[in-house]
Amino acid sequence: MTDTIIALLGQFEQQYSVSTAEITAKIGQLSTVPPPERSDAVKDIRRMLNDVNDLLEQMDLSVRELESGSADRSKYELRVKSYGNDKKALDAELDKAVARLRANSERSELLGDEDTLQEDQLIANTERLERSSRKVRDAYRTAVETERIAADVLDDLGRQRETIGRARERLREGDADITRSNQLATNMIHRVIQNRLILLIVFVVLMIFLIVFIYRSV
Repeated sequence: MTDTIIALLGQFEQQYSVSTAEITAKIGQLSTVPPPERSDAVKDIRRMLNDVNDLLEQMDLSVRELESGSADRSKYELRVKSYGNDKKALDAELDKAVARLRANSERSELLGDEDTLQEDQLIANTERLERSSRKVRDAYRTAVETERIAADVLDDLGRQRETIGRARERLREGDADITRSNQLATNMIHRVIQNRLILLIVFVVLMIFLIVFIYRSV
């Protein structure tokens, strides 16, 4: 049961890493989105953040199914908490990006200063690259750990298969012993029946001799 939950959590972590990396990239690209399309782009990012929040809730429920006080539960409780903090940071980054776009838009309208917008875009792109690199490292670490967990599960399944094979072999040996016992019992019954028939025949012959003897004596 524990292995299944841990494997499921590994899948959730991979999904979380992919989703947050995509969100980070979209936030970094907001400055390049045409102004008429920015509202829809922001709504799309917020929808993805809501999906991540739902994923974190599923992870939290799965962690609660682990044995209380176990090392696995403590480890994943800390991870889910860390992921929750990362998600809050993404919310804050989105708000900052939206505020920066609004400020840049207003400043551009007032001053027509394109250099400022380009500088902000450069800073935003640099931050996006740094965040993307961190997400890639996290995703790689999660994939390696998930692979290790899968290998442990396969080892357990192999040992269980060997145990089942030995149990089947013992059952086959037991069936062979039962078959031999049944054959022995059948042979004994046949011998008892044969002995009784012989006794009956001897008895009948003796009775005949007795009758003949009595008849001649008379």
